[in-house]
Amino acid sequence: MKVLTLGFWDLADQCLQCIGKRIAWLLLRRRYKSDEGALCAATGGALVCAVFGAVVGFTVSDPLRNLGAISGTIFGCLLGMCIGIYFGVFVEIVDDAIQDLLKSVRSN
Repeated sequence: MKVLTLGFWDLADQCLQCIGKRIAWLLLRRRYKSDEGALCAATGGALVCAVFGAVVGFTVSDPLRNLGAISGTIFGCLLGMCIGIYFGVFVEIVDDAIQDLLKSVRSN
């Protein structure tokens, strides 16, 4: 029955948490605790959106409009990080709500 609960939100949450755990391990060299799911999801979301924002910032940079490639990439990366933190927390909240709903349905 556990396999049936794996949906889009659960998969997205697990991927973001895995990325966040790896980043925390690489930067801080410490273990992941079970109560830090939202923090890892926010870190993973920030990294994924920062990369996406950097690519978008690089592609929309235009030297004729005084926005160079490096400044466009940096701006896109920073904007992506800000959006990614909220995205990671949003995915975590939605996944927790769905898991709670499934637990309440199973208990009835």
